[in-house]
Amino acid sequence: MKKVFSWDCETNGLWGKAFSIGAILYEDGREVKKFYARCPIKGQIDSWVKDNVLPQMADMPETHSSYEEMLKAFSNFFLENKEDADVIFHMGVPVEARVIIDMYDNGLIGEWDGAYPWLDIAGCLKQAGFDCTSVDDYNAKHGIEVPQPEAGGSHNPLYDSRATALCYMDLQK
Repeated sequence: MKKVFSWDCETNGLWGKAFSIGAILYEDGREVKKFYARCPIKGQIDSWVKDNVLPQMADMPETHSSYEEMLKAFSNFFLENKEDADVIFHMGVPVEARVIIDMYDNGLIGEWDGAYPWLDIAGCLKQAGFDCTSVDDYNAKHGIEVPQPEAGGSHNPLYDSRATALCYMDLQK
């Protein structure tokens, strides 16, 4: 099976800046690498994020002092691991799209360093006749258990990266 690079970000509101990024690299269906980063949230915290996202990340520490440092760390992981992989996310606009644009605008990736194609598995789910808004629903209906070595569930970027990858790999069977 081809390599799968699944990534997810958490932002301060749908249109806010990311404050956490998670990514998982799978080879032959096995998790072989992971990336996690978190930085302080600048400004007022969005109420939905406060109620729904931060509780899922309560035990996950800040790893970088700024958004720019977090982007630099992720761009290095991304560039080192995206080759020959299906690079996937779930419903990646505007959140993940903004992160990759910020990486480019900050000179962290070059003109042709994006993954081509970027695969949003929402379209895969829709094409297969499933609710395209939830990988968790698909995984539950198909008996797919998402490992949770870190605390937290949905809206924890590592959990979401795993859930997305497992859904995608199952859809490829």
